[in-house]
Amino acid sequence: MNTRSAKYLNSRGFTMLEMLYAFSIFLLIVSFFSICMKFLLDNKGLEARVSRMEWQVFVSQLKKELRLSEGLEVYENKIILRKNGQNVSYEKYGTNMRRRVNNEGHEIVLQKVDSFNFTPIRDGMKLTVEDLYNQSHSALLFSYINLEEEHAAE
Repeated sequence: MNTRSAKYLNSRGFTMLEMLYAFSIFLLIVSFFSICMKFLLDNKGLEARVSRMEWQVFVSQLKKELRLSEGLEVYENKIILRKNGQNVSYEKYGTNMRRRVNNEGHEIVLQKVDSFNFTPIRDGMKLTVEDLYNQSHSALLFSYINLEEEHAAE
């Protein structure tokens, strides 16, 4: 054994005060760890906020597609837009809402949907969606199709 490193070794060991100090630091770290784990594992609030943002993006895309369409058919659980000789449909698929063109394809446009309802109104439709977080979203969507026909008749 080297004599330089031997002089740093002693036989004192830990004292009770050092042990209590180390244990209190350990308990402090463990208490913060449980609080951090709660925030990491409980992310329903974050998912609900993301769901609201996804809803806003979906509604703006649907409004744009509705404005560019040439015809509209509204059913309770499905809408069909006629656009450039194609039928674009929005319907529920599991817990998602999907967009299909000519009954082909599978584009997810809204996720975590529990139920939805399309209601025809004058010059458009009302869309009501309930998500998996029990939040209800609704939007009024107007079509320019009927408005243009009314103004052309005047």
